[in-house]
Amino acid sequence: MEALIFDTHRGTSHDGEGLRTTFFFQGCPLRCRWCHNPEGIPLQPYIKWGARKCIGCHTCVKVCPGKILEFTETGLAIDRRHCTRCGVCTKRCPSKALQITAREWTVDELVEYALKDKHFYDVFKGGVTFSGGEATLHIPFILEAAERLQASGINVALDTSGYCTPELFESAFLSFDYILFDLKIADTDLHKKFTGTANELILKNLACICRKKKNSEYIGEVWIRTPIIPHATDSEENILSIAEIIKAYGDVINRWELCAFNNMCKNKYRTLGITWEYMEVDLLPHSHMQSLYRIAKRALEDLVPVVSTGLTAQDR
Repeated sequence: MEALIFDTHRGTSHDGEGLRTTFFFQGCPLRCRWCHNPEGIPLQPYIKWGARKCIGCHTCVKVCPGKILEFTETGLAIDRRHCTRCGVCTKRCPSKALQITAREWTVDELVEYALKDKHFYDVFKGGVTFSGGEATLHIPFILEAAERLQASGINVALDTSGYCTPELFESAFLSFDYILFDLKIADTDLHKKFTGTANELILKNLACICRKKKNSEYIGEVWIRTPIIPHATDSEENILSIAEIIKAYGDVINRWELCAFNNMCKNKYRTLGITWEYMEVDLLPHSHMQSLYRIAKRALEDLVPVVSTGLTAQDR
């Protein structure tokens, strides 16, 4: 059994409890306009080009079977409509300026990789997180991997958008120790505008999780995560609306995390040749982030712990 994984982060502290290793699975059904992992959106990997590594030898242009590479005044242009991702250019590039963004992993490889840091998980009360993209596109793989990691004494978290067939989603989340569930926008029309999909399915799956937990059929933790994105999710109205959704489930939700927008992914878009509308958007002012945090905390009346994470800008 194999799955495409486009990145791994060891020693992370923002993808669940404690110190963790995060695996980022390829493919996502959403098209969030602020996405920080654009290379993980399509079901197939990208070919990416790094200008700093490129030595201008034009080997890639010469060896490309489809003749879809061309150097222009701004750098290497890739005709992605006709690129088959055969990998010939990446294998022949002498400076590794061209790379494929993901590769196939087996469950054995993933478990072996994760076990390297078991001592740190134990000491810092961490574990492994499956993220993306959207990890639930790879349900048979993540279920087997989670079972084997848990058998080795490692807790496993699922970081998900919640956009998945309810039957499949229910079969998946019950196998995890933590569910990190994204609630981005409460209003369904705005959700569709900014993510490309409505949110009815997401809310249905959240209701399933909370019902299972209330009935003690799911004994793990449920964390709600809301990305705070300028001019998209950062309104008082959106925060209050999400708070009402959370309040409806009482204390079965363990935490609500407000995650500040960051623009550290700019170079990803450049190397993929993708235009990003947030390229020139600054970090959120610290006062604005704190204001939303206070609104969220006041709305929940200490029913659920609220935390604010991420970098913010100093107020001017």
